Amino acid sequence: MQRRKQKKGKRALSPPTGKLPLWLRRLDQVKAELKAVRFPHTAEEGFRQCVALSTTALRWLRDSIRDAHPGASEEELEMERRRLLARLSVAEARWTAKWREERARYFGR
Repeated sequence: MQRRKQKKGKRALSPPTGKLPLWLRRLDQVKAELKAVRFPHTAEEGFRQCVALSTTALRWLRDSIRDAHPGASEEELEMERRRLLARLSVAEARWTAKWREERARYFGR
């Protein structure tokens, strides 16, 4: 595997390109994105941002269900939303159980 860069005089080699995680290979883009994001200064501000994001996500979910079921009544749309959220909850519980098994297997916890 070839190494990419060398400094003047000294041989400072970078790690092989294929071994680095994607975010580290694109560190300049990550830095630019972090500079553009405004992080909350207080817990209250963070909570408000979380509520706004949750509201937006639920609205997008409702809109996508409405688009997938044209002509359905509001009760039918609400029932479909609840079914979908229940399925996601069950899938998350399965994923969590599997993750705990793998964690115990590899780290002995």
